[in-house]
Amino acid sequence: MAISLAAGAVHAGPAGSTGVPAADVPQPQVESLDRFQAEQERLRKMLANRPKAYEDKVMDASVLPSMAEDDRPPDPDQTGFRGYVVETRMGTARSDSGLALRSATELGQRLEYRRETLNYGDFLVQLDWRDSQGAAGLGGGPLGYATEKSSARFTVRNLGFPITPSLFADTTVGDMSSEITDALTRAYRLSLGSGMVRGIGMRVFDGLSDLRVGFGARGNLAGGPYPGYERSQGSLAWAGYSRRLSGDTFAGLQVNQASGIPAYSAAGFTSLTDNVTSLAASVGYGSDLSLNSTGKGRLMYVRSQTSAPIADRANSAQGFFAEGGFRWWGLRHEMGAYSAEPNLRFGDLLLPADNRGAYWRMDGSSMRLTWGFGLSLEDQNPHRDPGRLAGRRLGLNANAQYRLNRDDTVGANVNLSRNRYDSGTNGLPDLGAGMRSVYASGYYQTRLAPGWGRSRLRLTLRRDEVLVTNGLPATGDEIEWEQDWIAGRYETQRPEFVTTLGLARDRSNGIPETRPTAGVVFRFWPEASWNIGGSLRYTARDSNLATSRGLSGTLDFEKVLQHGWRLGGTLVMNQATVNVASPVLGAPQVSRSNDKYASVYLRWEGSGGSSYQGAGLRGPGSAGGGSLDGIVYFDVNRDGEQQPGEGGVPNVEVILDGRYRVTTDRNGRFDFPLVGTGRHQLTLKLESVPLPWGAVQDRGVSVDVPLRGQATARIPVVRVGE
Repeated sequence: MAISLAAGAVHAGPAGSTGVPAADVPQPQVESLDRFQAEQERLRKMLANRPKAYEDKVMDASVLPSMAEDDRPPDPDQTGFRGYVVETRMGTARSDSGLALRSATELGQRLEYRRETLNYGDFLVQLDWRDSQGAAGLGGGPLGYATEKSSARFTVRNLGFPITPSLFADTTVGDMSSEITDALTRAYRLSLGSGMVRGIGMRVFDGLSDLRVGFGARGNLAGGPYPGYERSQGSLAWAGYSRRLSGDTFAGLQVNQASGIPAYSAAGFTSLTDNVTSLAASVGYGSDLSLNSTGKGRLMYVRSQTSAPIADRANSAQGFFAEGGFRWWGLRHEMGAYSAEPNLRFGDLLLPADNRGAYWRMDGSSMRLTWGFGLSLEDQNPHRDPGRLAGRRLGLNANAQYRLNRDDTVGANVNLSRNRYDSGTNGLPDLGAGMRSVYASGYYQTRLAPGWGRSRLRLTLRRDEVLVTNGLPATGDEIEWEQDWIAGRYETQRPEFVTTLGLARDRSNGIPETRPTAGVVFRFWPEASWNIGGSLRYTARDSNLATSRGLSGTLDFEKVLQHGWRLGGTLVMNQATVNVASPVLGAPQVSRSNDKYASVYLRWEGSGGSSYQGAGLRGPGSAGGGSLDGIVYFDVNRDGEQQPGEGGVPNVEVILDGRYRVTTDRNGRFDFPLVGTGRHQLTLKLESVPLPWGAVQDRGVSVDVPLRGQATARIPVVRVGE
């Protein structure tokens, strides 16, 4: 199930789009209909608009009433919206490791067809193909480094097929991700995850139940400009069922079977193969801690059984995960506890395990003040088995924002953690007291002059904070002045120009060094038909206080040509690489990169037919289409805005109107090239967001797509449960 996220900043594109207030103005939250409600509304409106039954009004055989225009039968050629996308993209990548310079070029082709039908749901066909030349394994593509020179991805979906007036089915054939039934969607400390397969999957659902089944050969999406399917070892099958019992109470069960996959032990992957049978069950009540809710709670149980005989692991493992929440005195409380044995798996994925812990978070808000406080405690290897690292982690998180008046706001965010390790055995070192980590950020926001945009002064402190896996822990201080130079309301084509200037004092290697920093986020329209945008940041080439070094960021442009053609391009420079392919690590792995990647694309978009009211890509009374793009990013300081140093989240599934899905590239960007005009809802599949990051609130991003224009959305994810 897709879980909604907090609405980020949404900016309209060319003519016909809707502007959005500046980031310091509270933005409205819009709840979308769930799938069942949307289909019911669609059927209701179809029945309401059907031709009236014939009524004999003949008084005189020689005079018959003329047929009203609205009562004429629909033209079959104009019934049902049809959309076509053909896009060609070429890219080049270069990587400088300091020891060798490697380069590669890429060519990709995308074909997409969407069709809306009256009684058989919506059809979506997508074919992606890629080919690369040059350094093997460099790729430079959006979703990681490919091992094959050429690969392709083919998917056919049928969405909302009405089995009965109240029972519907979604069917997918081709390259797809495994599914999790509704009752087992991600918790703060547990994500059952999803794996990529080439096979078939089906979901059957109504207002009370959700059944998901599927089977396929395991693989990965890799390379670019469009990711292709690369076969890996083994197969994966799943079957899950959720049922809403009485009121807000629900229960669910899912079984996954992974066959012939690489076996994993405490020392890493082995040459043996495993068959993994896993089961997950859940029971709970409630879903959202709204003002009128009484609370929510869920208990989840996971068990797995492996077949490979490996001496240093147990073949069976289980885990318990409990979470709950309630409102008391206007404050929202969320808490949970968990315990997981080592080698716990679900399907072909290793889960963060060999631990037990608890967390609690409290937050509140008023007209002026918004704040939160969280505490977490985790015990690694609680039974202190020899040969595995054992220790405890204590985490503390607090954030607050207070609006002094219309123009002035102050805010702060603090993350503290302490890791204490026990003495090791079997060659593991005695790490003593472990490590303490501190991240603190505070800001003051105002307007320096009437008619100016917001001005923000930010101070950041870091003490032994691990920013990247291939660098020293960061210790130092940074002060920055951020200025939004464009103010005013823009109904369409809202420009951006935000600059950041600062000084960073780096003490990571024990020698204080003070260096300048700078950043810019911009987007503008030289003409109504094209736009240029990007995000750039400069730090010292030996700085440890940022995930990137030197000049890093992205630049992009798009030009709307005639007759449905678009020309665009992207340049990516030295962006940090985020690897979320190993859920057992429990957190995304970030590393600094000296890679540079540039691409250009040519796209043709076409459409035909007319949309049924209340269904499909367009809203009632709307016509034509536009495009929608955006980014999913790590909101480190919880301010709801993307800073130049806050990178994108790769491999996250973004869902449009609960139906159409795309996956973010390695920079967190996504694109829906052809979307009907009007209001649409964006959500994320939380199983694809790496722990411990997750939703800000149980809300969605509402976007207005303009006629022949482009809308842009920024969706933040934050650390949760701390």
